[in-house]
Amino acid sequence: MLKIYLFFIVNIFYAVNAYGSQVKSIMQHWQTPSDSYVFVVAHRAAFMENGQIIQPENSLAAIEYAIELGVDMVELDVRATKDGRFVILHDSTVDRTTNGSGKISEMTFAESQKINLINEVTGEKTHYKIPSLEQVYQLVKGKIMVNLDPKLDIEKLSETLNIANKFGVLDHIILKGKSDTPDERVKIKRLLDALPFKVDFMPMLRDKRISSFADIQATYELLKPEAVEMVVGIPDYKDGSYLTKDGGSLFSKQTRLLNKQFGSHLWINTLYIDALRGKLESLQWNGGRHDILGLKYPNKVFDFWIDKGVTIIQTDEPKFLISYLENKHLRN
Repeated sequence: MLKIYLFFIVNIFYAVNAYGSQVKSIMQHWQTPSDSYVFVVAHRAAFMENGQIIQPENSLAAIEYAIELGVDMVELDVRATKDGRFVILHDSTVDRTTNGSGKISEMTFAESQKINLINEVTGEKTHYKIPSLEQVYQLVKGKIMVNLDPKLDIEKLSETLNIANKFGVLDHIILKGKSDTPDERVKIKRLLDALPFKVDFMPMLRDKRISSFADIQATYELLKPEAVEMVVGIPDYKDGSYLTKDGGSLFSKQTRLLNKQFGSHLWINTLYIDALRGKLESLQWNGGRHDILGLKYPNKVFDFWIDKGVTIIQTDEPKFLISYLENKHLRN
């Protein structure tokens, strides 16, 4: 009996330490961008595979599957309930992803837990609930990084970070926000300066919104980011092509030199989840080079962006992408 007990304890010890080293390794890759390691981010956690929805998006189950796959980071959307609790939900309403209806901001947290997440394809109710931010922090600790996409006023972000600090996962968290204009950049700088602790912030630059290279340069100089999310719109080519040929201004030689100077990651999205719902404007997130194309022609999507200096790819197909990158020795 004693041998069985000791065996059980030893296995728990190794499991805990394995997860601890897992997130340390991930954070090392985050802190030291390299051409030999492409960071994989699972959009709304790992809820899709081969073009099919396999888990409710933004669910604890999808986060657990991302950890199992060896994903480096999950991207999650944060909103607040009427009584000030933070939950993981993309839309302002619960209509699309649950068997309930109404705005999350008009529900108490207790009310939000009376409904269930659904299988979005069939509408079938699952046993999963809308996760709280506390549940997420507890699940990811020592295992995976988190990119918080806040659907909140910037002033409320410090509260989400205070909770992260309490759970001991502050170094796991990456915040992000739009940084196209001087006003947006100044608001972010004020938030970061006012925090009692350091947190990594990733500015988002949209090529359809910035006016010149000066906007890009100002973002780097003011925020000194560890990574910059480059949002590439559909190009306006006279030949009618909708696939970007060079990545546009966000991937110009001048921008890439600036990025090297600051030692930052270049982040690109190859998302297609909204395209599956018939929203063609979703293609603006990646210059037309998205996961749908990538599953069949990965060289036209993933290799294209890697050749442009990308070291982080946010995808709806994390399992496929990790396997593809490993075969190309880009996960060393």
